[in-house]
Amino acid sequence: MSGLKVHTAPSAEPTSDAETIAYLRTDSGVDTTLISNLIISAREWVEEYLGRTLLNTTYQLFLDNVNEADVPIKEGLYTAPFKIYRNNFIELPRPPTSSVTHVKSYDDADTATVWATSNYYVDTVRSPARIVLRDGGTWPTDLRASNGVEVQYVAGYGSSRSDIPEPIRMAVLQYVTFLYEHRGDFERFPPPNAPTIIKTLLQPYKIDRFGVSMYGKTY
Repeated sequence: MSGLKVHTAPSAEPTSDAETIAYLRTDSGVDTTLISNLIISAREWVEEYLGRTLLNTTYQLFLDNVNEADVPIKEGLYTAPFKIYRNNFIELPRPPTSSVTHVKSYDDADTATVWATSNYYVDTVRSPARIVLRDGGTWPTDLRASNGVEVQYVAGYGSSRSDIPEPIRMAVLQYVTFLYEHRGDFERFPPPNAPTIIKTLLQPYKIDRFGVSMYGKTY
């Protein structure tokens, strides 16, 4: 993978200023700018920890190329030829993916060409989702040396904070509380790890290896 860019940021946050202030039980004269910034910081930390996107965000995934070479999977002892698997998909990071806007290729003249949707389908059953090459489809060719393929897609639980699973929202509120209560404490020493309760709330939703949570669930 070459890189992942945010094309359109979410239009809301997992919790409102008013809800967060009530949760913190602070005075009515609290600095709402500080609270707003802490909410953004908490949401970004949670997304990074989970490997997920909470509210609808449009991403641009750039790839240097799509390797269609046969990949041998070697397991155990064998004397006969082993099975060959083809790399026939592009994985889309930061699930859950709701839609793919387009797939484009770029040549050495930086000319963009939209890759026909007849070449692929979007597998959203798997998490993270993936763009799968159809039988008879071909990956784009004649790509420039870097960022030759662009996938634009939308990921997130929805456009409203109520679409986010409640344990994740509670973890965001808990992390805002942690940051608020320890503001200014880390000038000389590194900050401590997030409280265990936060990671406990998030663990069932965390993307581990192979795109599956430790509980084997797909969210």
